[in-house]
Amino acid sequence: MSLCIMKKGAYLILLLLAWSIGVFGQDAGFTGYATSLVEDGLASFNTYGFKDKDKTRKYDTLTVQPVGSVSKVVIGLALMKASELGFISLDGDINQYLNFEVLNPNIKNTQPITLRRLATHTSGIKDTEKFYVQAYAKGLTSPVSLEEFLKSYLTREGSRYSKKNFGKYPSGEKYSYSNIGAALAAYIIERASKMPFDVFTERYVFQPLGMQHTHWFYNENQMDAYAQLFDEKDNPLDFYALATYPDGALKTNIVDLTKLLQALMNGYQGKCAILTENSWKVFFAKNFSETTPIEGISPKEPNRGIFIAYTKSGAIGHTGSDPGVCAFMFFNPSTTRGKVFIANEDLTPQNLASFQKIWEGI
Repeated sequence: MSLCIMKKGAYLILLLLAWSIGVFGQDAGFTGYATSLVEDGLASFNTYGFKDKDKTRKYDTLTVQPVGSVSKVVIGLALMKASELGFISLDGDINQYLNFEVLNPNIKNTQPITLRRLATHTSGIKDTEKFYVQAYAKGLTSPVSLEEFLKSYLTREGSRYSKKNFGKYPSGEKYSYSNIGAALAAYIIERASKMPFDVFTERYVFQPLGMQHTHWFYNENQMDAYAQLFDEKDNPLDFYALATYPDGALKTNIVDLTKLLQALMNGYQGKCAILTENSWKVFFAKNFSETTPIEGISPKEPNRGIFIAYTKSGAIGHTGSDPGVCAFMFFNPSTTRGKVFIANEDLTPQNLASFQKIWEGI
């Protein structure tokens, strides 16, 4: 039973545009999708379409799929739990936890990189596309571990290392969304807790919240549960794995993801037992000045908590996109309403209108 359930990139701009625009519309712009509405502590669900290329299996509330960067919310919760347990400090130099050194080669006497800066995308670590795409691999498992990939990207001896992997500015001075930085934060939790990140999150997030169908890696014994993913032309995609899995490979269904949303909504009120009331305050605290925005931040998402975003309208949550994946999870603390949308197809200019219709109708 849940403790808290009471009575990448280019597509992000499209998602934010859709949010700002805001009779449930079942629209063929997506192969399959699910939505939920949380209101007065209660959740309701809708599903539409199919989860396979032959269109013989309905996309339903038990359909499991990746949710892209919505995964980062789980990293944020894991960071707060690791802090509670005394494993890490959000404001200490990350090198005290690592078995390899991470330094920005473009800056002398640089400010230390901290977990808070990783969590707010101000660390100075950047995603270099030609290397970051190498984190993706066709198949159910990645041939490269999280540790191996991070070492190859962040250390001078690494095959994916480049000065372009870092900004030309000190840590803490500029916002630059970083999947690599998020994956590094998860790896630090591994190192500090002496527990694999997937095990840590299962123990401290998924089990307490009753998220029984949520996990990081494909399970070969339950492949029927997973949605086939589709590109913008409705072509089925091969299953793929991600070496930096914590930054975007969370696999879940609409029911479990809604439990996560409910935990966030209750946590905002200090009423979710997976974290202490003080930890929830730190998790949601805005890290950027509202009078002097940090350089690089989008005016549509002007502030950040610990791997959680604030939109200009005041909504709180996260978006997610990956090949064949679209996810959107937000709540409005002023209305106490929350919504989730997940689909097994890319969000593109071609189906943006469909998404807007669906989102407005939840």
